[in-house]
Amino acid sequence: MSLVDALCGMGHRASAKQLAAVATKRAVASAVGQQLIRRAGRGTYVCVHVDGELVAAARAGCLIDCVSALARHDVWSGIRPHTLHLRARPHQHVRVPKGAAVRWSRTHGVAMRGEVSPVDAILEVMRCLPPDDALACVESALHLGYLDERGLRLVYSLAPRSAQRILARRDPGAQSGLETHARLKLLAAGHTVRTQVPVPGTSDLDLLVDERVGVETDGRKWHADRFIEDRTKDIIVEGAGIRMLRIAPSHVFTTWPRTLATIERMLRGARS
Repeated sequence: MSLVDALCGMGHRASAKQLAAVATKRAVASAVGQQLIRRAGRGTYVCVHVDGELVAAARAGCLIDCVSALARHDVWSGIRPHTLHLRARPHQHVRVPKGAAVRWSRTHGVAMRGEVSPVDAILEVMRCLPPDDALACVESALHLGYLDERGLRLVYSLAPRSAQRILARRDPGAQSGLETHARLKLLAAGHTVRTQVPVPGTSDLDLLVDERVGVETDGRKWHADRFIEDRTKDIIVEGAGIRMLRIAPSHVFTTWPRTLATIERMLRGARS
């Protein structure tokens, strides 16, 4: 096995001591000189293909944490852009990268490729973000498989009571952070909401409000190339007697009062 392959197998990051088990100091220096691997900091090496976040974490001797870890797996990671979140060991000396946020704390799970475990990332998210956004992260993480049911049980056991209250609101049918936020806002407005409701002839409906209005939460990433399929679904759902509305992130986070008023107008019309 080559030194590069060995480093990749170690999660793209290793200490000099770890590399010494598979290569001589001369071989390591040669690989650095040929730009096959990269020295990220004192006694720390990374693959040349790793991104800037991993390099910054390695240079600081930290692990990527919280929303930064979630974002790397396409898990919902909050409404606003975030700085790089890192985790350091208790009492560890860290030269904090510019613009990064570091938390000094022990971890509960096994680190993976320069990141804290999913359990640790989710626990930190629930401490870091507002409750609705934290729940959106949890539901997205479960849907995408970043966090499994075993990990969720561990989160429950380790989370403080305030975080357990967040988890108690979880909807097993939720599939995206945007959908979670829309559902919570509708519930707060006094409506009943069901998630992932089957409709014969098409895919499940994201949200069904008061059993009369269907809401699809369309993120640009997943719906940019689905124009015909989405319009066909609209026709089928309307044909089943359910009013249909598609909303984007701005309709939930920027113009929600207008969006809610439109849904409630549709509900009144559906009664007649």
